[in-house]
Order: sequence, then structure tokens, then C-alpha cells
Amino acid sequence: MSDIKIVDITLRESEQVNAAKLSFKEKLETAKLLEKLQVDVIETGAQSGAPADAAFIRSLSTTLETGILCVPVALDKKSIDSTWAALSKAKKPRLNVIIPTSTIGMEFRHQMKAEKLLPLVSEIVSYCFSLCPDVEFTAEDSVRSEPDFLAEVLKTAVSAGAKTVTLCDSVGELLPDELCSFITEIFKHAPELQKSITDGPITLGLHCKDNLGLASAVALTGINCGVKLIKVSSNPGLGTLSLEQFLNVLKVRGDTLDIASGVNITSLQRTCARLAALTGAGDTGRRASADIRETGGDEAGLTESTDIDQLRSHIQTLGYDVNEDDLERIFTQFKDIARSKTVVNRDIDALVAETAGQAPPVYLLKNYVINSGSSIAATAYIEFSKEGLVSTALSAGDGPIDAAFKAAEQIFGAHYELEEFQIQAVTGGREATGDALVKLRHNGKLYSGRGVSTDIVGASIRAYLSAVNKILHEI
Repeated sequence: MSDIKIVDITLRESEQVNAAKLSFKEKLETAKLLEKLQVDVIETGAQSGAPADAAFIRSLSTTLETGILCVPVALDKKSIDSTWAALSKAKKPRLNVIIPTSTIGMEFRHQMKAEKLLPLVSEIVSYCFSLCPDVEFTAEDSVRSEPDFLAEVLKTAVSAGAKTVTLCDSVGELLPDELCSFITEIFKHAPELQKSITDGPITLGLHCKDNLGLASAVALTGINCGVKLIKVSSNPGLGTLSLEQFLNVLKVRGDTLDIASGVNITSLQRTCARLAALTGAGDTGRRASADIRETGGDEAGLTESTDIDQLRSHIQTLGYDVNEDDLERIFTQFKDIARSKTVVNRDIDALVAETAGQAPPVYLLKNYVINSGSSIAATAYIEFSKEGLVSTALSAGDGPIDAAFKAAEQIFGAHYELEEFQIQAVTGGREATGDALVKLRHNGKLYSGRGVSTDIVGASIRAYLSAVNKILHEI
């Protein structure tokens, strides 16, 4: 079984498209979602010298726990030092040296002839390796390079310390058979490089643009020719092979092709939907940036014929981990609902929230006061009781619900990551009842809570408290 590493370069590519640029907050949320999906490497844009760039890389360095954080470098030592200063605290840092190797790329980007490129590659990669043990060399526009020259460049990069060498179809018009022939030609000129890649010390990567819609096929062909690392983007509007598309190929045909990745396939659909909304997939001019969103659409369509194994699989796809006792109770209620309607994701979320992980509440809601208006900042005063003792907190926020959740966190003394927040009306009219659903993630596990009230803020607080009580019961 070939174990393929997945590198998401959304953060890098969004910097190159002005309309697709993400805010500081959006970048952090994108990175957190990608790590939650267990993507192997998250690659950012290069530092421009602006303080915000360095601050973002430092923030990611202390935030990411499991994945590799990869940052491209400029081709001078001063800039490399600046990048490394921001990246050095990361648990798994990587520096990426990106240089075009096609004739047109070298002359257009760097006004450089081929004979001057090899010394530059050796110098820059060696300097990066002196700072960071994990260095990647990316041969930009490599499929339009001369194979014999490219082979020399890759050998030079490996000799200087690069542990990963990446080929790029920067135009996105390569056919699968053409890639296989190209890699074979490179190896013919550099058999020692082929041996290093085959035996494992060196990883061969591939970055495919998708102008012809063949990037997945090209990537699979590359894997058959020795590629062990695939670069993707969670915003296919940026032109690179789509993260969701490629992982769905592995999900459906991975066993047949003897290919696997470490990405969490069970939460792929939901996480990719959130990434698409955040990064503006398919629309590089508009993006959803709110942490808390009202949602109405549901994509599930389960019927009375659905058996318990199918329900279990669907619950796992939504990101939940429920035990067998809870599953049986959920299945019983599911059957009651399915007799009269098609069951959608919202129904499944509510069933899990009401049924799974139920326990005596640690905290009870006693009182809350919300102040909000067009000319004042939203504030929330919350009272919770625990074992008869009342705790209070006051907080401001970006809207009344955000303020209420922040006040609750002050009482809990902990921050729980908000995975999803939904509100919908369950009755009509001016006195409509609001139904709130909150999903929190803690230690990689998803917890959901549900609250119903004629006050949507009250419903939201009750849903949030329900989810937190489930977390605290397991701690």
C-alpha cells in the first residue's frame, strides 16, 4: 500500500490572487480546519516582509500540533533568516525553496541563464538546511524544463540537503501518459536520484494545475511513477488539484489502486464544505468569513429503509463518535421520524444532540442579560450554577451570541472550539420558537448540544451549555 502525503497550499495560492486573499482570522481558521482533517502538510505564502506575515507564521507555529508547517523562502539569506525566525517555534517546520527550472521561467522570473541556476540552488538549499532539518525544493514549471537539466537541478538540491523535491505542472495541460514519460526521462539521467526516491530518503512530490480537469488522473499516474506527495487546494477556484476531489478518488478507488493517505476521510465532506465557504471556492471574489453562521440546507436523505449500519456510517461521516448504546437509541428515534419524512442532516444532528452522551448537567443556566444595538457593542451577563454555587461573568463580543459564548467561557475557564452553530425557527409567527444546535470539538471529538426557546440567544446559550456539559462529564 502506497502511503501518500497530502499538502494543502490554499494559504500559499490565495496570496497570489488578490481577490482570494484571506484575512488573518480566516487564515488561522483555514489552517485549523486542515489540521483537524489531518492533512500532512499546510503550506503558507512566503513572507513579504510585512509584520502581519511574520505574526501569522508565528501564530501557526504555536497553534499546529500534528501537521508540518511549510513556508516558502525568498532567494536571499536575509529573507530566509526572517522567515526562519517566525517559523522556528513550529513543532514540525519545513522551508520550501521554489525556483523555476524552465528556460522561460528562469529568464522571465530571475533573468538567469541555466548555468547560473545550479550554484544558486546549492547555495540557497544549503543555507536553509543549516537552519532547518526539513527542506523542500520545488522545481516550478518543471514539466516544461529539459529533463537532463532538471535532473541536474534535482540532484544538486538533494546534495545540498533537500529531503523533498517537487515537480510542477504549472500550466495544467499535461496528460497522464506524458507525466509518466517525463519522470522516466528524468530518472534515466539521474538513476541515483531514482534510487534515493525508491528507497525512501528522498520524497518526490507533485503539484498539478487543473486547467483540463485531468489533475486527479495525472496525480494517480505520478504515484505509479514514484510520487509520494501530492499538493492540493481546498479552493479549486485557484486552479490547483482540488483537495476534496482527489481525496474522494482515494476514498472510492484507493483500495483498488493500493493507495492510502492519513487524511480523516469520515469528516471530509463536512470539513471541505466549511473550507469552501471560508476560502470562497469557486468564487475568488466573495467569501464567507463569519465564525457563526445560520444554516438551512441539508444534504442527507435517509429513509425508513436505512438500516443501523448505514445510519452508523452516516453519523461518522458527520463527524460524530457515538457508542453502541447511544446508536441504538438514536436508531429507534430515527425510525419514528423516517416513517413520516425523509431524514436530513439537521435531524441527525438533533438526534445526536438529544441522545448521545447524556449525563447529569455539571452547570445549570440561572440567568442571562443581553445588551445589543446598532450604536453599542454587544455585551452578555451570564449566571451559571454548579453544585449550588452561582458563578457570573460579563463579556463583550461580536454580536449577542458571541458575547454570550465568551462570557460562558470565562465561567468554564476553558475555550472549546466551535465547530458549527445553527438556528432555525420551529414555529411561525412573531412568537416563533427558535431551535439552536451547537457543535463543539474537544480533544478531536465532536460534542453537540440543542436548545429551544422563544429567545434565540437563550436557545443558543442552552445549546452551548448542553454541549459543554457533555465534555465536562467525560473529563
